[in-house]
Amino acid sequence: MDNKSAKRATIILGVVMIIAIGSSAVLPLFTQNIQNPVVEPTEVPIPTFAPAITDFSTITFDQDYLHPSGLFSIAQPTGWTTGQETSNPDGAEITFNNTSILSVLQVSLQVAAAPLQSMDELDAIYTSAALNQSWSNYRRIPETGLNYRETGRRREDNRLIMDFELQNQRRQIFVARQVAWYDTDWVYSVRVVTPDNQIDLLRHLIDNLVQRYRPNRLFAGTPADWRAYFDATNNFVLRYPSTWTLTDSAPGRPASIDGGDVSLRVETQQISAPLDEAGASRYVESSRPNVTVSSVQPATRGTLSGFSVAYSYADADGNPNSGLALLLNGGDNRLYVANLRLAKAGVDLNTDTAQAEYSDVARTLQTFQVLEGVNVPLPTPTATIAPPPTAAPTSEATVEVTAEATSEATVEAAAEATPEATPGS
Repeated sequence: MDNKSAKRATIILGVVMIIAIGSSAVLPLFTQNIQNPVVEPTEVPIPTFAPAITDFSTITFDQDYLHPSGLFSIAQPTGWTTGQETSNPDGAEITFNNTSILSVLQVSLQVAAAPLQSMDELDAIYTSAALNQSWSNYRRIPETGLNYRETGRRREDNRLIMDFELQNQRRQIFVARQVAWYDTDWVYSVRVVTPDNQIDLLRHLIDNLVQRYRPNRLFAGTPADWRAYFDATNNFVLRYPSTWTLTDSAPGRPASIDGGDVSLRVETQQISAPLDEAGASRYVESSRPNVTVSSVQPATRGTLSGFSVAYSYADADGNPNSGLALLLNGGDNRLYVANLRLAKAGVDLNTDTAQAEYSDVARTLQTFQVLEGVNVPLPTPTATIAPPPTAAPTSEATVEVTAEATSEATVEAAAEATPEATPGS
């Protein structure tokens, strides 16, 4: 390369470097004021509640709900339907739901490990941890880590009253009031939840529900997780172990309960006159062939009185069995009958020894009685489909003509019109 070419290359390189240095200094001046646009998040609107109810005349408390355990009943307000029913050795609970106004009622009975002695002991049951667990379906408050905010706690007339504020996952705000009280080892609770614009409704519900809560202390001492059979026609009730099975029942008709080696039939019958001791024996002896009465003892259940009749008999296969019939005289010559049969020979269930050995049997029959003042509606009958009428005999000539008149097209159309069976139906 000659001197001119080298000089020209040096000049060009210098110019390029000057431009590069200048650009690095000038370009930031143009870009330093350019910022990325900030996108503000769109705030999700909180759904609004239904308008507040001001006319409570349409909400009645005329019908009662009896818990499947039989431990308590309570008025069921119009518009609230039964939800989850639970029972366990510690107690029983029911929820009622009103989906149109997003209201929930919760009624429970707890059996304490020992009788409560004071309101302080009742108050101590409702700790922050216990309440937080009971409100676990609601949104957790980040500041406290709890699912609720307690807004008040006071005592009135031997009742503990607690007020709460809650939020669901949609951030809607609810208010709740819980009233709790106790009777020896039974703790009762009524809880009402409504939207925060339904405070007057909340007060109306809680006042009426607390007044119409009815515990059945006559069942104290029997396991809380036992079931109850209640005949809404005759208002009698009987509790039995949860391992036994109700095999047949209908309002106003006999009901059968199976407990393995125990079978039980409960019913009412119309008789000509109340039974005395001799009449009770004759009633049992006539109930089936080859019955021998072992003993008869007076019996009282609530307002009813009658007799407990122990007996023995042989079943259709000749096997020896024992039985105990509880016969209670009711008003208008109505006889209440609980007839228990035991697949054991020579057991007099009226004796203390047998009642200790078969304690579930003895406790079951102790629960048989009438529940006064309970207005439980009869269950809605299940619709039945009447069978089609039997076709009259058709002569051979008629059959042949009918068969010939049916075209293949008609058969195909009929097949297409018949819906396929739904799987699992």
